[in-house]
Amino acid sequence: MWKIIYVKILNLKKNYKPYLFMLMFPLIFTFIFGLMTEGENYRIKVPVVDMDNSDHSRWLLEELDKIGSYQINLTDREKLSNLVSENTSPVGLIIPENFGEDINGGTPPRLDLVITAERPEVYSFEGVLRASIQKIAFNSHIVHGTLDTLAGYLTLGKDEREGIKNRIYRLAMEKWEEEIPIRVKEKVAGSSRKDASFNMYTQSSVGFAIAFSMFTFIFAIGEILEEKENGVWNRINISPLSKFQIYTGNLLYACAVGFIQLLIMAFVGDRVFGVDWGGNIGGVLAIFAAFTFCIVSLGLLMSSVIKNRHQLQVIAPVVVVSTSMIGGCYWPLEIVSSRMLIAASKFVPQGWAVKALKDLIVYNRGFEVVYLPAAVLILMGVVFLGTALQIREKGE
Repeated sequence: MWKIIYVKILNLKKNYKPYLFMLMFPLIFTFIFGLMTEGENYRIKVPVVDMDNSDHSRWLLEELDKIGSYQINLTDREKLSNLVSENTSPVGLIIPENFGEDINGGTPPRLDLVITAERPEVYSFEGVLRASIQKIAFNSHIVHGTLDTLAGYLTLGKDEREGIKNRIYRLAMEKWEEEIPIRVKEKVAGSSRKDASFNMYTQSSVGFAIAFSMFTFIFAIGEILEEKENGVWNRINISPLSKFQIYTGNLLYACAVGFIQLLIMAFVGDRVFGVDWGGNIGGVLAIFAAFTFCIVSLGLLMSSVIKNRHQLQVIAPVVVVSTSMIGGCYWPLEIVSSRMLIAASKFVPQGWAVKALKDLIVYNRGFEVVYLPAAVLILMGVVFLGTALQIREKGE
């Protein structure tokens, strides 16, 4: 077995460039993708139909825009319906007529929300609307009370009255901003870093590490196909080594090469991109180990079915890229609303590995999040490995 591994290492020294590229590319992509999205703030697109066109509706839109979490776009009913039905926007807002009059009259105003599904963004937006309307109603009473008082002493023209009204409203809003009732300071309990949080560097570092390491695992174990083509495999089989030693040697070599790549990518992600890979290093290593076994077994299965190395070079990228997309390696599954796609992510190894790693790194959860994903990955690996050995036994 050790002779098999020794020979593989000698071959690796001669043909190290492909593995070096598979190590460098994900690091470069992590840097590029993280840099592209660094500093960008995600804003929920909210199409709005303003049928009231009053000061109160304008104040409401200004208030929503000032929060910074919403991108307010004035539109008409047809476009609003299209944007929401196409899931471009999670919610649309219609401000009906008499919105301002209801506030002035002390009647609870009505707002119409257009949604296609109950989502967290909708509940959050409803809460923001209630708070904003209360603030506008309070300020509106201040404005009209002040104007009525001034009207008892001064004769105000229309333009003067409009200017004073806006001035009083702005002063009232500034007062709200100056007297924030509470301030919230957040800290992730148990984290080694105060700024442990999600960003695109985290998504890219985790996703690309998982996706690109699969190429290393599959091509490392796929060297068996090349050995079959040049006759080396037959000479190994007639050697004193048992089949168990031959397969174990190949599996351990592929596992070691891929596992080292994962460790290097995690180390660089931690030290260069600021991703907290080391916050729960035991859990990360456990997922790496389970994922390594699963993908090496998958590679052995593919090399058992595929005839030669050229076919492997064509089929492997299709399998890796498509399953990595489903498993959330290229974008966070948290933004995916399709239940079918989320369910499909449970059937690919990347889905379990990425979820467990993000639970450990982003949400700072404990080792308990490792048990189920690791068990599923090991089970997948056992199925892949058993099927591959059965196919090889029948073929030989």
